[in-house]
Amino acid sequence: MITVAIPTLDIASPIVEQAAQAAQARGWQVRNATLDGCGDLLKSNMADIALTSPYGYGKGVGAVDYRIVPGPCVALEDYTNSFGIAFPPHSTGLSRAFSPEPTAFSTIIGRLIMAEKFDVALELVSSAEHADCIIGPVTPGEPPAMDLGEEWFDIVESPLPIALWVARVDTEATELDTFVAECANPQLLHAHVSELVPLDADHMPREGKILYRWSSEVSEGLSATLHTMFYHQLLPEIPAIKLYGKD
Repeated sequence: MITVAIPTLDIASPIVEQAAQAAQARGWQVRNATLDGCGDLLKSNMADIALTSPYGYGKGVGAVDYRIVPGPCVALEDYTNSFGIAFPPHSTGLSRAFSPEPTAFSTIIGRLIMAEKFDVALELVSSAEHADCIIGPVTPGEPPAMDLGEEWFDIVESPLPIALWVARVDTEATELDTFVAECANPQLLHAHVSELVPLDADHMPREGKILYRWSSEVSEGLSATLHTMFYHQLLPEIPAIKLYGKD
């Protein structure tokens, strides 16, 4: 039976809202996990297709032959108020980080941003009380000091891919492009995000978009992400970007 791995990730809900129905119509099984857990299911051959992060895609290099299904995806273009880095009042330096999701892709990106922009190698600690900064999803009403999408765009001038549909090349499933299209809200191609600022603020609102469709810009962002993870020795080599139905 074909198995589909779908993450429990709020920001990805627009592209998986019909996934259960689309899988059921084909007689496929659905498994839920974290974003990178879906990548682990794919790598261990416990899933045929998964919505996972660029890190989940990259971890298969040298071990499994993957194809990206170039359809619905999630990418952050500039300011999106989705994931960030906050600096609590008790911070005394810039060496230790806490994350409620220490192995999450967003945490990896937060640490890479600090390394790239400030040459800081953050050590992950298990308590927010002992951390100089906190990396993770944005808490409503508590905007972080640094927005991950904005900081990444400033570094590479390309969107930051968060979630991609990835399939094993040896899967017996067919027409995966049709399947992933059926999973998503067809009307929502992107969502504009604008910062809420007081009327007397000393700066204009920051703006950006959450992208929900694959494009050449998202491909460029993925390439930059994979190269950066390789440079920081998170991947043994740079994976090629191989597309379903083309490579």
